[in-house]
Amino acid sequence: MRVDAFKRFVVTRAGRVRCEAQWRLGPDWCGRLTDCDLWYVWDGRGRMRLRQGSIDLHPGICLWMRPGGRYEAVHDPATPLGVAFVHFTPYKARGRRCLKDSALPKEVHYVRDEWLINTLMSKIARLMQGRDVRTRESATARQRQAADLLRCVVQELLRPNQRLTPASHERYREVIERQVAMIFEHPGVAYPVHELARQAHIAAGYYSRLFGKIMGMPPRELIQRARLERASQLLRESSASISEIAVQTGYADVYQFSRLFKKRMGVAPGRWRKLP
Repeated sequence: MRVDAFKRFVVTRAGRVRCEAQWRLGPDWCGRLTDCDLWYVWDGRGRMRLRQGSIDLHPGICLWMRPGGRYEAVHDPATPLGVAFVHFTPYKARGRRCLKDSALPKEVHYVRDEWLINTLMSKIARLMQGRDVRTRESATARQRQAADLLRCVVQELLRPNQRLTPASHERYREVIERQVAMIFEHPGVAYPVHELARQAHIAAGYYSRLFGKIMGMPPRELIQRARLERASQLLRESSASISEIAVQTGYADVYQFSRLFKKRMGVAPGRWRKLP
């Protein structure tokens, strides 16, 4: 299954918790589950009973729980579980909710890149709980950003199953992830794809395909996302003009910047700045 099998995700709740010593997940909980609940275990030890048997809970395991499943769990009070969770509903084409087993990936996933999943899940939790103090987006905007990040999580969970990246390409993955971190740290810098490919010692055409498989989107789309996310912060936090912010985030043409910003955020830059 590919992540693009899902048209969109709607995130309703998210958090990051350390379970109490007396914590347990009883059979009544799964009976009340009406949407998907994605768990990522970032610490601790425990055990969960599923319909097909029992599994150990430990750092690096993800559980895609859904209505109708069986989920009963306990943990070791000496090493209590630390869990990041996201409640969401996936949709396919024509606005159809996708909650049945036959239309969803498997329940248990073993994460290859724990740092990436932990970072993404933590960011989703901060957005949904309104704890990202650097931004003042509306609840709808935060929900949309959380859905984008969840798509990245799902992309990563499905990647090992699809074997999108051969083992011999893992060294390229590390290079690309360092480049992505650089892009988000300095989004206003020009990043020609052919130059990124040269740094990775890969032909430009193959680099773009490999980048898309690893990150779930083409290089130019990710660069634009990084720029517009930074622009949304600057519009809230600085007194710089829209033209100045456009230049700071890599757009020489303020009209192109305004058009792309509205397409991404749903409102024009000037309107975004005035939102409560």
